[in-house]
Amino acid sequence: MAYSVRRHFLHKGTARVDFVETLFNGGQFVTPPRILVMHFTYGASARSSANWFRDRTNPGSSAHVVIDRDGSVVQCADFQTVCWHAGRSRLRDIIGLNAHALSIEIANWGYLRQAGAGWKSHTGVAIANPVVATHKNGNPEGSPSPCGWEPYPEVQFLNAAAVAQALVAEYGVTEIVGHDDISRGRKWDPGPAFDMLRFRARVFGDRGIAGDNRLRVMASEGLNLRAGPGTQYSALELLPVETILDVLARDGQWLSVSVIGPNDRPRATGWVHSHYVADT
Repeated sequence: MAYSVRRHFLHKGTARVDFVETLFNGGQFVTPPRILVMHFTYGASARSSANWFRDRTNPGSSAHVVIDRDGSVVQCADFQTVCWHAGRSRLRDIIGLNAHALSIEIANWGYLRQAGAGWKSHTGVAIANPVVATHKNGNPEGSPSPCGWEPYPEVQFLNAAAVAQALVAEYGVTEIVGHDDISRGRKWDPGPAFDMLRFRARVFGDRGIAGDNRLRVMASEGLNLRAGPGTQYSALELLPVETILDVLARDGQWLSVSVIGPNDRPRATGWVHSHYVADT
């Protein structure tokens, strides 16, 4: 069922979603926000995060919406209200995204710690089938090796996209970014397990990907071009940051691409992970 916004509150069908009001906000937006920032909670559930936004021991954080692993949605502030979700942040010439962006938090443990042959959250919760990857901005705690990241259930991903579509329809949101895009080196959410390219395409439709499907490498340390859609395939070469790619096909979070060389001509083909590329 689709979501809609009425008088700055989110509805599913005719019913307003659960509302647990945060204690922390910055008043009302001066101009309507056109940016949406995606986060993971680094926590247990949407409800626990919503309650944290009401806890007076909280040093001051909040978000507009939190979405649980089962797809259920909790709203914590109306969409006229500035939430404290971005902290120190910058997007091009915009400094301090709190005053310019709406926010969706997704219940997710984020980056994990290895425990024997498996992976656990920072609280010791075992996570099955994690995404093992290196973050595009470098891993938390400076680890040079790939680490585990909790995957996002499909129902959670799809409901987050449906909520974002409602914000696009009501407020004219034109750009969706991750916290890791606006606070690089300080934040890692939503991380490699979140398929941002697919998310934008689902929210915006054909506007989610450039008309010519042209992307650029975002990873500062470079990005492996692989022989197939997965880390089990051999690395063909390391593509430098800002390398231009044309998308040919998709397999889950992996993209088949042509590498664009001199004279704007393809020079190689292979596969890259979608988390490490962005629109040109």
